[in-house]
Amino acid sequence: MRNLKLFFGALLFQIIILNNIQLSGYINPYYYIIIILYLPAKNSKVTTLLLSFLTGFIMDVFCYSYGAHTFASVLIAYLKITWANRINYTKDTEELFDFKSLPMIRFIQVSIYFIMIHHFTLFLLESFSLSELFMVLKTTILSAILTLIIFIIHKIMITKQTT
Repeated sequence: MRNLKLFFGALLFQIIILNNIQLSGYINPYYYIIIILYLPAKNSKVTTLLLSFLTGFIMDVFCYSYGAHTFASVLIAYLKITWANRINYTKDTEELFDFKSLPMIRFIQVSIYFIMIHHFTLFLLESFSLSELFMVLKTTILSAILTLIIFIIHKIMITKQTT
């Protein structure tokens, strides 16, 4: 139930509010990727990839981006699966890796990794030109900072609700 609320809440927040915010044309926060990162590790790989595809596809429909969001979303879902499998393989316990339960510092580190990959892929696909690589890097970094701030606010709010 919580994941369903996050799915619809994050998509609505992204589509209604964040898609209409473009600070100086370079900062585009993409909060919706938290849906992918918060997918439980107990989900099958196929389910995770399909939900990521659906999330990206919905964003493509509302952003008119012709598959860029879908590709970037499925890419980070695949990387999350690979990363979580590596973490779970090296653990001695029976617990699966859970993004929600990370301490704040680790949450920020992992979030930066996935946000940067998602944003760089998305903006590179949208520009579709290596001649604009510095513009893509600038947009990636600025957008990633704002997205990370929104992620941190989300993490703080969720932590306060559970305690």
